[in-house]
Amino acid sequence: MMADFSTVFFDDFNGGSIDRGNWRTLYSGEYGTGAFSWTPSQVSVHDGILDVAITRQGGGWVAGGLSTIPDGQTYGSYEFRARIEEGQGTAGVILLWPSNNTWSDEVDIVETHRGNRDGFAFTNHGTPWETQYIDTYVADWHTYRLDWTPGELTLYVDGQQVGRMTNDVPDQPMSFGIQGHVLADHEWWYGGGPDGSTPNQVNIEVDWVRVSAYTPGQGDGGGTPAPAPIVAPVVEAVVDTVVDPVVEVVDALLPDFVASPAQPIVADLDDPWGPFRVNGQVDWNAAAAHVTANWEATGQWFI
Repeated sequence: MMADFSTVFFDDFNGGSIDRGNWRTLYSGEYGTGAFSWTPSQVSVHDGILDVAITRQGGGWVAGGLSTIPDGQTYGSYEFRARIEEGQGTAGVILLWPSNNTWSDEVDIVETHRGNRDGFAFTNHGTPWETQYIDTYVADWHTYRLDWTPGELTLYVDGQQVGRMTNDVPDQPMSFGIQGHVLADHEWWYGGGPDGSTPNQVNIEVDWVRVSAYTPGQGDGGGTPAPAPIVAPVVEAVVDTVVDPVVEVVDALLPDFVASPAQPIVADLDDPWGPFRVNGQVDWNAAAAHVTANWEATGQWFI
């Protein structure tokens, strides 16, 4: 219940640039797969909208990302209104990440690994890993809210509960972040990389964000802001002036995509070997290679 939460900050992006008092970290550096680089120039504010862009540039790809790292909290509510444009081989992730920027826990509130945006993954990277697939067309505007309380993660879309997890829920300070990704061709479990259908720019647009602390029975409730327009204005990205130093986070963030479990485009949770079946038979070499890659990235064996 929102009565259990008190607003820490609310950002409606009505200023002319990123509020670095809220967003302490802008991502920078080449991603581990080599498929793209993060750069602060891909994060901008215009017409009351935060724009995190994924752009084809100089024969490669660049993307934006920002986070509240190192600021964070243990438990809370995270509410935002957003849309993520379609684009084969591109993805948006809105997530919680350890505030010490050392990967041990991760909660992907919205992870769009399908280019047509016909659904998203809600994932708790605990032990065991748990993913729930939500059938929501994320290229349209929706209001998302994650309530994180002791032993429980509850997800809402447009006020309706769509997901709940209770296994191995994080209990350490976590930060809130928004990041663009470009997939490598070999990441077939996400549908592979960009192709001829992929636009030269794909935007993650956010109308507002509210972060609240967990204060049982003492919350302010917070009012829901007016919705964004159905179609946000399309403008050229503007490079914001970076007041604080840009933090290099690429190595620590590597497990988000590289170490994710194999997820077919159409998941069958009753058949974890489905992604490795060829003509009905499991390709054990491919499965072993994927499990080994997960171990190298996280120190845990999982499929």
